Amino acid sequence: MIPAYALLAFGFLLILAELMSASLYLLFCGLGFLVAGGASFFVDMSWYIQLCLAVFITLTLTFALKNPLKKTINKNEIKDDFLNESGVGEVKENMVYYKGTLWHFDNSLNLKNGDKVEILKTQGNKVILKG
Repeated sequence: MIPAYALLAFGFLLILAELMSASLYLLFCGLGFLVAGGASFFVDMSWYIQLCLAVFITLTLTFALKNPLKKTINKNEIKDDFLNESGVGEVKENMVYYKGTLWHFDNSLNLKNGDKVEILKTQGNKVILKG
């Protein structure tokens, strides 16, 4: 029999390792060992039953929760091309202030400081304005 404290410690180590890897597999393995360790306090099991229980819990959690959890986590990520989205900016210091940055623009529209402009996209260090 593997001591319950050893299973719990291994589960916690796997969960800590998950914080550095962000793969979700180590999280589920750690939870499997935590459940097996917790069950070992109440039920006398041989070492192979403990490991089978840990593997069963790990596989069950992986197949049941990995995709929904990954979708939830990825929903909050910043897009790589968020600067290329259209939006509204303001002319400041003869440049367009848009998404926290001052951008150059073609001043053929004779815009003045304080004017609101509609931006179609960014291109290099310039913004493409509507109109």
